[in-house]
Amino acid sequence: MKNIPTDLLRTFVTIKELGGFTSAGELLGRSQPAISLQIKKLESLIETQIFVRGTSLELTEDGEYLYHAARQILEINDTTVSRLGGANVSGRVRLGIPNDFELAFLPKALRNLSRTYPDIMVEVDCDISKSIYQKYQKHVYDICLVMEPERAQEDRDKRDYRLDQLTWVMSPGNLAELDLIPLVTYPQGCIYRAMLESSLERAGRQYRIAYTTPSLLGIMSAVEEGLGLTAMASSVVPPHLPTAIETKQLPSLGSVSIGLYYRERELSVATRHVLDFLRVGLANLAPHPVLGSRGQITPT
Repeated sequence: MKNIPTDLLRTFVTIKELGGFTSAGELLGRSQPAISLQIKKLESLIETQIFVRGTSLELTEDGEYLYHAARQILEINDTTVSRLGGANVSGRVRLGIPNDFELAFLPKALRNLSRTYPDIMVEVDCDISKSIYQKYQKHVYDICLVMEPERAQEDRDKRDYRLDQLTWVMSPGNLAELDLIPLVTYPQGCIYRAMLESSLERAGRQYRIAYTTPSLLGIMSAVEEGLGLTAMASSVVPPHLPTAIETKQLPSLGSVSIGLYYRERELSVATRHVLDFLRVGLANLAPHPVLGSRGQITPT
């Protein structure tokens, strides 16, 4: 009976979930050639091909089966090691995060974390990015995730940030054709609001603030009821909300940087584990499809 080493399975799952050999290598601390060699060893061991050759990481039918089986195997392995290894990781980690990520990847990331490290307690505080970062500077949080304007030069670890297109979000009615565009926004200080206002002003479009709320649920409800348009990073738009790329009525909103902040020298073992799960969640954010000016679905 053959046994599949868990390190080969972990490499395979990480490649799939991060979307690339390079990203997986960065997270696992291995070079890209070493990652490729592990996949060759895995395919040789199980005597089947798991990636479709010549595609962008598309899995074969056997690869899909192996991916789901490998996740279960690794979950059992990690939980067992954590609980029986005699050195369970525990601790409290304070996390600040923008409201939008309540629905994006955070619940899944924390669920996966709790399965592997049940004794790590994460305290989550949601607010707009400006407030989150101000609190982080006052040492309220151990880790924070914030949205910022795209930087001209980026020197952070590639695992700690991603760029995302800001997209218009609206109800099915075409409010963009109104002479005075109604906006649904977070309070002053929100990056979405600042980029909305500056983009409309540059385009010479008149607007009014129709609805302001600090609640993500309030934003979504107001947009769904047709009270106005808003903007969100494309990867965190709830699937049921229609989005649109820039048209003659709607100017381009630009990109935002979604990034993690932490103090490297102050990271506890528990905080490092939380950081690793957040990095995976950030990498796995999928872009939301958007509607073009003719209602056609376009990937962002």
